[in-house]
Amino acid sequence: MDEMRAVLNNAIALVKDPVAYMSQNKGQTPPVNSLMINYVAVLALVPLVGRIIGDVLFYGGAGLGYSIGGAIVSYILDIVSVFVIGIVIWKLAPSFNTSTDQAKSTVLAAYVYTPVFLIGILNIVPALGYLAFLGLLYGLYILYRGLPILLNTPADKTVIYVVAVLVVSIIVLAIISLIIGGLDAAALR
Repeated sequence: MDEMRAVLNNAIALVKDPVAYMSQNKGQTPPVNSLMINYVAVLALVPLVGRIIGDVLFYGGAGLGYSIGGAIVSYILDIVSVFVIGIVIWKLAPSFNTSTDQAKSTVLAAYVYTPVFLIGILNIVPALGYLAFLGLLYGLYILYRGLPILLNTPADKTVIYVVAVLVVSIIVLAIISLIIGGLDAAALR
């Protein structure tokens, strides 16, 4: 429980003042598996719990199994998304005079998703769940500010790097969604 509290405190500190938080923690780069398990997987529980509680409160538990199943699939996809975006940041880095590794890039991807995870508590009221988009916009701001701080991206390359990460991430995540959709359709036959 203390670990979860520490993760939430770090996430809130990041969202309150991304520049100060990233500057203070610039030298801390945990291994990718540790980051994914001890930070991303913990924060991704926020929208999962919000969605399950919201479905129970607003739909009276009707289709609870479906709600839990959907929440678990979303949880897994959130974690996969952070990992994939970390790879995108890492692989695009040389094109923008940035030298990084997978661990640093995945840390930045986790920071980008942090406001998305935190605002996911609004899933308690299903109609508000769509406000996660605001968390994503703030995440793009964190990416913009984090590239020069964490990855030493030159200032003149930062905006185009953000745009490239956004475009490539949308394409990659859309392909993943299509594959999962195809698997779901095949399973229903």
